[in-house]
Amino acid sequence: MIEPSSQQQRRVGKRLRTFATSGLAWDIVLALITLMWSFVFIRLFFPGRANVDIGNQYLQAIGKAPVTDWHPPIMSIVWRGLINITGQAGSLLVLQVIILAVASWLIGVLVHRNGAPRWVSLLGPAIMMTPWVISQMMTLWKDTQMAVALLLAVILLIVARTVPKGWILWIPAVVLLVYALGVRKNAVFAIVPIAIYAAFCLVQRFNLKRVVLSTVALTVAVLAILGVGMKATDAAIASAADVKPTGQISQIFLDDVMFSVPDAQLQASDAPAELKDHISSARDKCLERGENWDAYWNCYGRGVTGRAFSPIAYQDELKDLWMTEVITHPLRYLKYRTSVFSMYFFSSSLEYWDGDWNGDAEEVGIADSDPKADYIFQPYVEGFALATFPMLFKPWFWSLVAVLALVFAGRTRPAREQLRLETGTRRQRNFAPEITMLATSALCYIFGYLPIVPANHFRYTFWPALAVTVALIFMLAEWRRRRSVGTPRSRAFSESET
Repeated sequence: MIEPSSQQQRRVGKRLRTFATSGLAWDIVLALITLMWSFVFIRLFFPGRANVDIGNQYLQAIGKAPVTDWHPPIMSIVWRGLINITGQAGSLLVLQVIILAVASWLIGVLVHRNGAPRWVSLLGPAIMMTPWVISQMMTLWKDTQMAVALLLAVILLIVARTVPKGWILWIPAVVLLVYALGVRKNAVFAIVPIAIYAAFCLVQRFNLKRVVLSTVALTVAVLAILGVGMKATDAAIASAADVKPTGQISQIFLDDVMFSVPDAQLQASDAPAELKDHISSARDKCLERGENWDAYWNCYGRGVTGRAFSPIAYQDELKDLWMTEVITHPLRYLKYRTSVFSMYFFSSSLEYWDGDWNGDAEEVGIADSDPKADYIFQPYVEGFALATFPMLFKPWFWSLVAVLALVFAGRTRPAREQLRLETGTRRQRNFAPEITMLATSALCYIFGYLPIVPANHFRYTFWPALAVTVALIFMLAEWRRRRSVGTPRSRAFSESET
Protein backbone atom coordinates (compact mmCIF):
# COMPACT_ATOMS: atom_id res chain seq x y z
CA MET A 1 0.00 0.00 0.00
CA ILE A 2 1.34 3.42 -0.99
CA GLU A 3 1.71 5.88 1.83
CA PRO A 4 -0.32 9.14 1.54
CA SER A 5 2.88 11.12 1.63
CA SER A 6 4.24 9.14 -1.33
CA GLN A 7 1.04 9.75 -3.29
CA GLN A 8 1.30 13.45 -2.56
CA GLN A 9 4.92 13.52 -3.66
CA ARG A 10 4.00 11.78 -6.90
CA ARG A 11 1.20 14.23 -7.55
CA VAL A 12 3.55 17.17 -6.88
CA GLY A 13 6.18 15.63 -9.13
CA LYS A 14 3.64 15.09 -11.90
CA ARG A 15 2.49 18.70 -11.64
CA LEU A 16 6.07 19.93 -11.77
CA ARG A 17 6.81 17.82 -14.85
CA THR A 18 3.62 19.08 -16.50
CA PHE A 19 4.57 22.68 -15.75
CA ALA A 20 8.12 22.16 -17.00
CA THR A 21 6.82 20.94 -20.35
CA SER A 22 4.08 23.57 -20.66
CA GLY A 23 4.17 26.72 -22.73
CA LEU A 24 3.99 28.88 -19.60
CA ALA A 25 7.28 27.52 -18.24
CA TRP A 26 9.05 28.34 -21.49
CA ASP A 27 7.45 31.79 -21.53
CA ILE A 28 9.07 32.41 -18.15
CA VAL A 29 12.44 31.20 -19.45
CA LEU A 30 12.21 33.64 -22.37
CA ALA A 31 11.23 36.43 -19.99
CA LEU A 32 14.22 35.74 -17.72
CA ILE A 33 16.63 35.79 -20.67
CA THR A 34 15.14 39.08 -21.88
CA LEU A 35 15.26 40.63 -18.40
CA MET A 36 18.88 39.63 -17.81
CA TRP A 37 20.04 41.06 -21.12
CA SER A 38 18.03 44.26 -20.59
CA PHE A 39 19.59 44.74 -17.17
CA VAL A 40 23.12 44.27 -18.54
CA PHE A 41 22.48 46.64 -21.43
CA ILE A 42 20.96 49.37 -19.26
CA ARG A 43 23.68 48.96 -16.65
CA LEU A 44 26.42 49.50 -19.23
CA PHE A 45 24.85 52.29 -21.33
CA PHE A 46 22.85 54.24 -18.74
CA PRO A 47 21.96 57.13 -19.06
CA GLY A 48 22.34 56.75 -22.85
CA ARG A 49 24.42 58.34 -25.57
CA ALA A 50 23.45 61.71 -27.03
CA ASN A 51 24.39 64.06 -29.86
CA VAL A 52 23.65 67.76 -30.22
CA ASP A 53 20.01 67.10 -31.22
CA ILE A 54 19.36 64.88 -28.22
CA GLY A 55 21.20 67.31 -25.95
CA ASN A 56 18.94 70.14 -27.06
CA GLN A 57 15.89 67.97 -26.52
CA TYR A 58 17.10 67.13 -23.02
CA LEU A 59 17.36 70.85 -22.22
CA GLN A 60 13.77 71.21 -23.37
CA ALA A 61 12.74 68.27 -21.18
CA ILE A 62 14.26 69.82 -18.03
CA GLY A 63 12.96 73.30 -18.85
CA LYS A 64 16.29 74.98 -19.63
CA ALA A 65 15.38 75.58 -23.28
CA PRO A 66 12.06 76.50 -24.88
CA VAL A 67 10.15 73.63 -26.46
CA THR A 68 10.27 73.94 -30.26
CA ASP A 69 9.00 71.85 -33.14
CA TRP A 70 12.54 71.40 -34.52
CA HIS A 71 12.60 68.23 -32.44
CA PRO A 72 9.42 66.25 -31.73
CA PRO A 73 7.72 67.98 -28.78
CA ILE A 74 6.02 64.73 -27.78
CA MET A 75 9.40 63.15 -27.05
CA SER A 76 10.48 66.14 -24.96
CA ILE A 77 7.26 65.97 -22.95
CA VAL A 78 7.52 62.21 -22.40
CA TRP A 79 11.14 62.64 -21.30
CA ARG A 80 10.10 65.47 -18.96
CA GLY A 81 7.45 63.26 -17.39
CA LEU A 82 9.94 60.44 -16.88
CA ILE A 83 12.47 62.79 -15.30
CA ASN A 84 9.81 64.23 -12.98
CA ILE A 85 8.94 60.70 -11.84
CA THR A 86 12.43 59.22 -11.57
CA GLY A 87 14.77 62.20 -11.37
CA GLN A 88 17.03 60.46 -13.90
CA ALA A 89 17.99 61.57 -17.41
CA GLY A 90 18.53 57.92 -18.27
CA SER A 91 14.87 57.08 -17.68
CA LEU A 92 14.27 57.52 -21.42
CA LEU A 93 16.88 54.84 -22.17
CA VAL A 94 15.18 52.53 -19.68
CA LEU A 95 11.81 53.09 -21.36
CA GLN A 96 13.38 52.48 -24.77
CA VAL A 97 14.90 49.18 -23.69
CA ILE A 98 11.76 48.04 -21.86
CA ILE A 99 9.60 48.60 -24.95
CA LEU A 100 11.96 46.56 -27.10
CA ALA A 101 12.29 43.90 -24.39
CA VAL A 102 8.53 43.39 -24.13
CA ALA A 103 8.23 43.15 -27.92
CA SER A 104 11.14 40.69 -28.16
CA TRP A 105 9.72 38.49 -25.42
CA LEU A 106 6.28 38.44 -27.04
CA ILE A 107 7.86 37.47 -30.37
CA GLY A 108 9.47 34.47 -28.70
CA VAL A 109 6.18 33.51 -27.06
CA LEU A 110 4.25 33.85 -30.32
CA VAL A 111 6.75 31.74 -32.22
CA HIS A 112 6.83 28.96 -29.63
CA ARG A 113 3.08 28.85 -29.07
CA ASN A 114 2.55 28.52 -32.81
CA GLY A 115 4.35 25.21 -32.99
CA ALA A 116 7.94 26.23 -33.79
CA PRO A 117 10.81 24.59 -31.87
CA ARG A 118 12.04 26.28 -28.72
CA TRP A 119 15.36 27.17 -30.30
CA VAL A 120 13.51 29.31 -32.85
CA SER A 121 11.66 31.13 -30.08
CA LEU A 122 15.02 32.04 -28.56
CA LEU A 123 15.52 34.32 -31.55
CA GLY A 124 12.92 36.65 -30.02
CA PRO A 125 15.15 37.77 -27.13
CA ALA A 126 18.17 37.43 -29.45
CA ILE A 127 16.87 40.40 -31.47
CA MET A 128 18.20 42.66 -28.71
CA MET A 129 21.68 41.18 -29.10
CA THR A 130 22.12 41.69 -32.83
CA PRO A 131 24.82 44.23 -33.77
CA TRP A 132 22.44 46.41 -35.80
CA VAL A 133 20.11 46.70 -32.81
CA ILE A 134 22.81 47.32 -30.23
CA SER A 135 24.28 50.04 -32.44
CA GLN A 136 21.10 52.14 -32.15
CA MET A 137 19.61 51.17 -28.79
CA MET A 138 22.40 52.84 -26.82
CA THR A 139 21.56 56.28 -28.24
CA LEU A 140 18.41 58.28 -27.52
CA TRP A 141 17.58 58.93 -31.17
CA LYS A 142 14.00 59.82 -32.04
CA ASP A 143 14.43 57.22 -34.79
CA THR A 144 15.05 54.55 -32.15
CA GLN A 145 12.06 55.71 -30.13
CA MET A 146 9.94 55.45 -33.26
CA ALA A 147 11.24 52.00 -34.19
CA VAL A 148 10.66 50.34 -30.80
CA ALA A 149 7.21 51.94 -30.53
CA LEU A 150 6.27 50.63 -33.98
CA LEU A 151 7.55 47.17 -33.16
CA LEU A 152 5.65 46.79 -29.90
CA ALA A 153 2.50 48.17 -31.52
CA VAL A 154 2.77 45.59 -34.31
CA ILE A 155 3.36 42.72 -31.89
CA LEU A 156 0.38 43.76 -29.75
CA LEU A 157 -1.81 43.73 -32.87
CA ILE A 158 -0.56 40.24 -33.71
CA VAL A 159 -1.29 39.00 -30.19
CA ALA A 160 -4.72 40.63 -30.33
CA ARG A 161 -5.43 38.65 -33.48
CA THR A 162 -4.46 35.35 -31.92
CA VAL A 163 -6.16 35.39 -28.52
CA PRO A 164 -9.80 35.70 -27.49
CA LYS A 165 -10.82 39.12 -26.20
CA GLY A 166 -7.50 40.49 -27.45
CA TRP A 167 -9.20 43.70 -28.53
CA ILE A 168 -8.03 45.38 -25.32
CA LEU A 169 -4.47 45.33 -26.73
CA TRP A 170 -5.56 47.67 -29.50
CA ILE A 171 -5.57 50.55 -27.02
CA PRO A 172 -1.82 50.49 -26.20
CA ALA A 173 -1.08 49.62 -29.84
CA VAL A 174 -2.85 52.77 -31.07
CA VAL A 175 -1.10 54.87 -28.40
CA LEU A 176 2.28 53.52 -29.52
CA LEU A 177 1.50 54.19 -33.18
CA VAL A 178 0.48 57.77 -32.37
CA TYR A 179 3.72 58.21 -30.42
CA ALA A 180 5.76 56.82 -33.32
CA LEU A 181 4.04 59.22 -35.69
CA GLY A 182 4.65 62.07 -33.28
CA VAL A 183 8.39 61.50 -32.94
CA ARG A 184 8.90 61.16 -36.71
CA LYS A 185 6.26 62.43 -39.10
CA ASN A 186 7.64 60.29 -41.93
CA ALA A 187 6.68 57.25 -39.84
CA VAL A 188 3.46 57.47 -41.83
CA PHE A 189 5.22 55.58 -44.64
CA ALA A 190 5.87 52.67 -42.27
CA ILE A 191 2.43 52.89 -40.66
CA VAL A 192 0.32 52.57 -43.83
CA PRO A 193 1.07 48.80 -44.22
CA ILE A 194 0.48 48.38 -40.49
CA ALA A 195 -2.92 50.07 -40.86
CA ILE A 196 -3.76 47.71 -43.72
CA TYR A 197 -2.80 44.76 -41.52
CA ALA A 198 -4.95 46.12 -38.69
CA ALA A 199 -7.88 46.39 -41.09
CA PHE A 200 -7.22 42.82 -42.26
CA CYS A 201 -7.36 41.65 -38.62
CA LEU A 202 -10.71 43.37 -38.14
CA VAL A 203 -12.11 41.82 -41.31
CA GLN A 204 -11.06 38.41 -40.02
CA ARG A 205 -12.32 39.02 -36.49
CA PHE A 206 -15.82 40.02 -37.58
CA ASN A 207 -15.89 37.78 -40.67
CA LEU A 208 -16.89 40.73 -42.85
CA LYS A 209 -18.13 40.27 -46.38
CA ARG A 210 -16.69 42.07 -49.40
CA VAL A 211 -13.20 41.60 -48.04
CA VAL A 212 -11.38 44.06 -50.31
CA LEU A 213 -13.87 46.89 -49.83
CA SER A 214 -14.04 46.29 -46.08
CA THR A 215 -10.25 46.26 -45.80
CA VAL A 216 -9.92 49.54 -47.70
CA ALA A 217 -12.62 51.23 -45.62
CA LEU A 218 -11.15 50.02 -42.33
CA THR A 219 -7.63 51.03 -43.39
CA VAL A 220 -8.83 54.57 -44.00
CA ALA A 221 -10.59 54.49 -40.63
CA VAL A 222 -7.44 53.32 -38.80
CA LEU A 223 -5.30 55.98 -40.49
CA ALA A 224 -7.91 58.61 -39.65
CA ILE A 225 -7.90 57.57 -35.99
CA LEU A 226 -4.10 57.80 -35.87
CA GLY A 227 -4.13 61.16 -37.65
CA VAL A 228 -6.72 62.60 -35.29
CA GLY A 229 -4.83 61.17 -32.33
CA MET A 230 -1.59 62.77 -33.49
CA LYS A 231 -3.23 66.14 -34.18
CA ALA A 232 -4.96 66.12 -30.81
CA THR A 233 -1.74 65.19 -29.03
CA ASP A 234 0.24 67.89 -30.84
CA ALA A 235 -2.43 70.47 -30.03
CA ALA A 236 -2.50 69.51 -26.36
CA ILE A 237 1.29 69.69 -26.11
CA ALA A 238 1.45 72.99 -28.00
CA SER A 239 -1.09 74.47 -25.62
CA ALA A 240 0.57 73.18 -22.46
CA ALA A 241 4.22 73.70 -23.40
CA ASP A 242 3.97 76.79 -25.66
CA VAL A 243 5.77 75.06 -28.53
CA LYS A 244 7.62 77.54 -30.73
CA PRO A 245 7.52 76.94 -34.50
CA THR A 246 10.85 76.84 -36.34
CA GLY A 247 9.92 75.83 -39.90
CA GLN A 248 12.32 72.91 -39.97
CA ILE A 249 10.97 71.79 -43.35
CA SER A 250 12.90 74.77 -44.77
CA GLN A 251 16.00 72.56 -44.58
CA ILE A 252 14.55 70.37 -47.33
CA PHE A 253 13.60 73.39 -49.45
CA LEU A 254 17.13 74.75 -48.96
CA ASP A 255 18.80 71.55 -50.16
CA ASP A 256 16.54 71.24 -53.19
CA VAL A 257 17.05 74.86 -54.26
CA MET A 258 20.77 74.93 -53.59
CA PHE A 259 21.69 71.71 -55.37
CA SER A 260 19.12 71.42 -58.15
CA VAL A 261 18.66 75.00 -59.38
CA PRO A 262 21.50 76.34 -61.62
CA ASP A 263 23.11 79.49 -60.30
CA ALA A 264 22.11 81.56 -63.33
CA GLN A 265 18.48 80.63 -62.87
CA LEU A 266 18.70 81.26 -59.15
CA GLN A 267 20.11 84.74 -59.65
CA ALA A 268 17.43 85.53 -62.25
CA SER A 269 14.62 84.73 -59.79
CA ASP A 270 12.68 87.32 -57.79
CA ALA A 271 14.04 86.14 -54.45
CA PRO A 272 15.87 88.65 -52.19
CA ALA A 273 19.45 89.25 -53.26
CA GLU A 274 20.76 88.40 -49.80
CA LEU A 275 19.10 84.97 -49.89
CA LYS A 276 20.34 84.22 -53.42
CA ASP A 277 23.92 85.24 -52.62
CA HIS A 278 23.88 83.23 -49.40
CA ILE A 279 22.69 80.11 -51.24
CA SER A 280 25.21 80.59 -54.03
CA SER A 281 28.23 81.03 -51.75
CA ALA A 282 27.16 78.20 -49.45
CA ARG A 283 26.77 75.86 -52.41
CA ASP A 284 30.40 76.42 -53.39
CA LYS A 285 31.50 75.53 -49.86
CA CYS A 286 29.43 72.35 -49.83
CA LEU A 287 30.61 71.17 -53.23
CA GLU A 288 34.25 71.81 -52.27
CA ARG A 289 33.67 69.46 -49.32
CA GLY A 290 31.97 66.87 -51.51
CA GLU A 291 28.61 67.41 -49.83
CA ASN A 292 25.40 67.84 -51.78
CA TRP A 293 22.95 67.49 -48.90
CA ASP A 294 22.20 68.75 -45.40
CA ALA A 295 23.35 72.26 -46.32
CA TYR A 296 21.97 73.81 -43.13
CA TRP A 297 24.65 71.99 -41.10
CA ASN A 298 27.37 71.52 -43.71
CA CYS A 299 27.84 74.92 -45.29
CA TYR A 300 24.90 77.33 -44.92
CA GLY A 301 25.88 78.55 -41.47
CA ARG A 302 22.64 77.32 -39.88
CA GLY A 303 19.85 79.80 -39.20
CA VAL A 304 19.46 83.51 -38.57
CA THR A 305 21.59 83.54 -35.41
CA GLY A 306 24.14 81.00 -36.60
CA ARG A 307 23.32 78.81 -33.60
CA ALA A 308 22.12 75.24 -33.93
CA PHE A 309 18.37 74.86 -34.50
CA SER A 310 17.82 78.57 -35.20
CA PRO A 311 15.22 79.10 -37.98
CA ILE A 312 16.40 79.89 -41.50
CA ALA A 313 15.84 83.47 -42.65
CA TYR A 314 13.51 84.21 -45.58
CA GLN A 315 11.52 81.01 -45.11
CA ASP A 316 8.57 82.22 -47.17
CA GLU A 317 10.83 83.38 -49.97
CA LEU A 318 12.71 80.07 -49.87
CA LYS A 319 9.43 78.20 -50.17
CA ASP A 320 8.47 80.37 -53.15
CA LEU A 321 11.79 79.52 -54.79
CA TRP A 322 11.06 75.85 -54.27
CA MET A 323 7.60 76.22 -55.80
CA THR A 324 8.74 78.19 -58.83
CA GLU A 325 12.23 76.80 -59.54
CA VAL A 326 12.26 73.23 -58.20
CA ILE A 327 9.00 71.36 -58.72
CA THR A 328 8.43 73.13 -62.03
CA HIS A 329 11.46 71.19 -63.31
CA PRO A 330 10.59 67.62 -62.27
CA LEU A 331 13.38 65.87 -64.19
CA ARG A 332 16.04 68.13 -62.71
CA TYR A 333 14.54 67.71 -59.26
CA LEU A 334 14.31 63.92 -59.66
CA LYS A 335 17.95 63.74 -60.77
CA TYR A 336 19.09 65.57 -57.65
CA ARG A 337 16.90 63.60 -55.27
CA THR A 338 17.93 60.33 -56.88
CA SER A 339 21.61 61.19 -56.39
CA VAL A 340 21.01 61.91 -52.70
CA PHE A 341 18.90 58.80 -52.21
CA SER A 342 21.58 56.70 -53.91
CA MET A 343 24.13 57.86 -51.32
CA TYR A 344 21.72 56.90 -48.55
CA PHE A 345 20.67 53.61 -50.15
CA PHE A 346 24.14 52.21 -50.82
CA SER A 347 26.17 53.61 -47.93
CA SER A 348 25.85 54.32 -44.22
CA SER A 349 27.38 56.25 -41.32
CA LEU A 350 26.94 56.63 -37.56
CA GLU A 351 26.65 52.88 -37.12
CA TYR A 352 28.03 53.21 -33.58
CA TRP A 353 27.94 56.26 -31.32
CA ASP A 354 31.34 56.12 -29.65
CA GLY A 355 31.62 57.30 -26.05
CA ASP A 356 34.32 59.75 -27.19
CA TRP A 357 31.61 61.60 -29.16
CA ASN A 358 29.57 62.24 -26.02
CA GLY A 359 30.74 65.84 -25.61
CA ASP A 360 27.32 67.19 -26.56
CA ALA A 361 25.78 65.12 -23.77
CA GLU A 362 28.30 66.32 -21.20
CA GLU A 363 27.63 69.96 -22.10
CA VAL A 364 23.97 69.66 -21.13
CA GLY A 365 24.56 67.55 -18.03
CA ILE A 366 23.98 64.01 -19.31
CA ALA A 367 26.59 61.85 -17.62
CA ASP A 368 28.86 59.39 -19.40
CA SER A 369 27.93 55.75 -19.52
CA ASP A 370 30.22 52.97 -18.30
CA PRO A 371 33.47 53.22 -20.35
CA LYS A 372 33.65 49.43 -20.40
CA ALA A 373 30.61 49.39 -22.67
CA ASP A 374 32.70 50.45 -25.65
CA TYR A 375 35.37 47.86 -24.89
CA ILE A 376 32.68 45.18 -24.90
CA PHE A 377 30.38 46.22 -27.73
CA GLN A 378 32.34 48.41 -30.15
CA PRO A 379 34.51 45.51 -31.41
CA TYR A 380 31.33 43.45 -31.85
CA VAL A 381 29.46 46.14 -33.80
CA GLU A 382 32.28 47.83 -35.72
CA GLY A 383 35.15 45.35 -35.69
CA PHE A 384 33.03 42.29 -36.45
CA ALA A 385 29.67 43.21 -38.01
CA LEU A 386 30.52 46.44 -39.84
CA ALA A 387 33.96 45.32 -40.97
CA THR A 388 33.00 41.76 -41.96
CA PHE A 389 29.38 42.18 -43.07
CA PRO A 390 29.00 45.87 -43.96
CA MET A 391 25.76 45.17 -45.83
CA LEU A 392 24.04 44.72 -42.48
CA PHE A 393 24.00 48.50 -42.12
CA LYS A 394 22.96 49.36 -45.67
CA PRO A 395 19.38 50.09 -46.80
CA TRP A 396 19.86 48.12 -50.02
CA PHE A 397 20.47 44.92 -48.05
CA TRP A 398 17.36 45.21 -45.90
CA SER A 399 15.33 46.12 -48.99
CA LEU A 400 16.54 43.00 -50.77
CA VAL A 401 15.74 40.78 -47.80
CA ALA A 402 12.33 42.43 -47.49
CA VAL A 403 11.57 41.57 -51.13
CA LEU A 404 12.63 37.96 -50.52
CA ALA A 405 10.39 37.89 -47.46
CA LEU A 406 7.45 39.04 -49.59
CA VAL A 407 8.15 36.22 -52.05
CA PHE A 408 8.21 33.72 -49.19
CA ALA A 409 4.97 35.09 -47.74
CA GLY A 410 3.28 34.90 -51.12
CA ARG A 411 4.23 31.25 -51.51
CA THR A 412 3.01 30.30 -48.02
CA ARG A 413 -0.15 32.41 -47.85
CA PRO A 414 -3.11 30.25 -46.78
CA ALA A 415 -6.16 29.88 -48.95
CA ARG A 416 -9.20 32.06 -48.25
CA GLU A 417 -11.08 29.03 -46.93
CA GLN A 418 -8.31 28.33 -44.43
CA LEU A 419 -8.28 31.96 -43.30
CA ARG A 420 -12.01 31.80 -42.75
CA LEU A 421 -11.61 28.69 -40.59
CA GLU A 422 -8.92 30.44 -38.56
CA THR A 423 -11.13 33.42 -37.69
CA GLY A 424 -11.67 33.55 -33.96
CA THR A 425 -9.28 30.73 -33.07
CA ARG A 426 -6.89 31.15 -30.22
CA ARG A 427 -3.67 30.81 -32.14
CA GLN A 428 -2.11 32.24 -35.26
CA ARG A 429 -1.87 29.45 -37.83
CA ASN A 430 0.08 31.27 -40.51
CA PHE A 431 2.61 34.11 -40.31
CA ALA A 432 2.29 35.14 -43.97
CA PRO A 433 0.20 38.27 -43.20
CA GLU A 434 2.68 39.39 -40.54
CA ILE A 435 5.68 38.78 -42.79
CA THR A 436 4.00 40.71 -45.59
CA MET A 437 3.15 43.62 -43.31
CA LEU A 438 6.64 43.90 -41.78
CA ALA A 439 8.48 43.60 -45.10
CA THR A 440 6.18 46.09 -46.82
CA SER A 441 6.50 48.54 -43.93
CA ALA A 442 10.29 48.35 -44.19
CA LEU A 443 10.24 48.98 -47.94
CA CYS A 444 7.76 51.85 -47.71
CA TYR A 445 9.83 53.52 -45.02
CA ILE A 446 13.08 53.23 -46.95
CA PHE A 447 11.69 54.52 -50.24
CA GLY A 448 9.67 57.15 -48.43
CA TYR A 449 13.01 58.86 -47.83
CA LEU A 450 13.45 59.56 -51.55
CA PRO A 451 12.20 63.19 -51.36
CA ILE A 452 13.46 64.03 -47.87
CA VAL A 453 16.55 62.05 -46.88
CA PRO A 454 19.10 64.47 -45.34
CA ALA A 455 22.05 62.10 -44.78
CA ASN A 456 23.07 58.44 -44.80
CA HIS A 457 22.88 57.79 -41.05
CA PHE A 458 22.04 54.21 -40.16
CA ARG A 459 19.42 55.44 -37.70
CA TYR A 460 17.20 56.16 -40.72
CA THR A 461 17.36 52.44 -41.56
CA PHE A 462 16.86 51.13 -38.03
CA TRP A 463 13.13 50.47 -38.37
CA PRO A 464 13.52 48.58 -41.67
CA ALA A 465 16.33 46.49 -40.16
CA LEU A 466 14.27 45.74 -37.06
CA ALA A 467 11.10 44.97 -39.01
CA VAL A 468 12.85 42.65 -41.48
CA THR A 469 14.67 40.88 -38.63
CA VAL A 470 11.32 40.03 -37.05
CA ALA A 471 9.96 38.98 -40.45
CA LEU A 472 12.89 36.58 -40.82
CA ILE A 473 12.11 35.04 -37.43
CA PHE A 474 8.50 34.54 -38.47
CA MET A 475 9.68 33.02 -41.75
CA LEU A 476 11.88 30.53 -39.93
CA ALA A 477 9.08 29.75 -37.48
CA GLU A 478 6.63 29.18 -40.32
CA TRP A 479 9.08 26.95 -42.17
CA ARG A 480 9.83 24.86 -39.07
CA ARG A 481 6.17 24.67 -38.11
CA ARG A 482 5.20 23.43 -41.56
CA ARG A 483 7.90 20.76 -41.38
CA SER A 484 6.49 19.53 -38.10
CA VAL A 485 2.84 19.39 -39.26
CA GLY A 486 1.48 15.94 -38.62
CA THR A 487 3.99 15.02 -35.92
CA PRO A 488 2.69 14.00 -32.47
CA ARG A 489 3.99 17.25 -30.96
CA SER A 490 2.23 19.50 -33.48
CA ARG A 491 -1.03 17.53 -33.18
CA ALA A 492 -0.91 17.80 -29.40
CA PHE A 493 -0.25 21.53 -29.67
CA SER A 494 -3.21 22.00 -32.00
CA GLU A 495 -5.50 20.06 -29.71
CA SER A 496 -4.43 22.07 -26.67
CA GLU A 497 -5.06 25.39 -28.41
CA THR A 498 -8.40 24.72 -30.09
